[in-house]
Amino acid sequence: MSLRLTPPAMLSASIMLASLLILLGANSGSAEPNPEPAKGKSKKEGGNWTPPEFDETLPSSVTVMEGETAILPCVVTKLRGRSVSWIRQSDLHVISANQLIFTSDDRFKVRMENETSFELEVRTALTNDSGVYECQVNTRPKLSRPVALTVQASGAIIHGPAEVYIKTGSTLVLTCSAAIHANAITKVDWEHNDTKVTISGPRGGVSIHTEAGGREVREVTSRLSVVRAAPPDAGNYTCHPHAALPATTTVYIVDVPGRHAPRESGGAGGVSLLGVPAGRRLPRHQMICPPHTSRHFLLPAFCMALPDLMLLCIH
Repeated sequence: MSLRLTPPAMLSASIMLASLLILLGANSGSAEPNPEPAKGKSKKEGGNWTPPEFDETLPSSVTVMEGETAILPCVVTKLRGRSVSWIRQSDLHVISANQLIFTSDDRFKVRMENETSFELEVRTALTNDSGVYECQVNTRPKLSRPVALTVQASGAIIHGPAEVYIKTGSTLVLTCSAAIHANAITKVDWEHNDTKVTISGPRGGVSIHTEAGGREVREVTSRLSVVRAAPPDAGNYTCHPHAALPATTTVYIVDVPGRHAPRESGGAGGVSLLGVPAGRRLPRHQMICPPHTSRHFLLPAFCMALPDLMLLCIH
């Protein structure tokens, strides 16, 4: 019994045979097996693939004061269409992909000066923005470059000298100010020798007035007044805004019993400084008094040179 092929069947067989011969000829053209792609390189790109590269000459740490704008640099070359993301390392929050932002905090923005630059901008930086941020490329495995951001709180300032001298019975007035960001708490605490000062404390005669002004960067000012200053009121006074570093000044209470001739004991004058040993009288041509003393005293009658070489002016 013989098998006979109809014309259509013969045509199909001829096509199949021709295809098989083409395949056999293609495989016989080379005796060497196809080399595998190099380890770690994409099969699609073969031996020409090179990974993206970060510009390592850029700073890996950025420090700004609270309220300032922080710019975290990142430059990546050889991207070939890959996206670049910024990720906060502390909670692995994805902040951006290229210029697309994935946070409701509108202080964050990605600035692209060109196709290789991806700067993360943080406006009005806060202290809790401090941490490590990763500039990451979506390769496999991921490529990233960390940038550490440090946001320092601004420091408070107590206006006037670091050491204040007032007479017994006078009113002590200290004024403190600090630049803070717009959303910061404006509360300011005062401490006397590490004890919080309150207007309702047993001392009495204490008032604290605090106010704030400005928009993006605000200035908070607090004024402490203590009436009828007495020896127990001497010591260290610290102004501590909740949104800024504290500042401290030292207050001395000066007892002036009278403007009589100097006492004979040890050659010391008739003025005693509580908590500081009395010094020697200076000749008139050596009377040098700091300009700020005019705010607390009238023209000085004489000056006392203290052991720490500071000058005390008493009228």
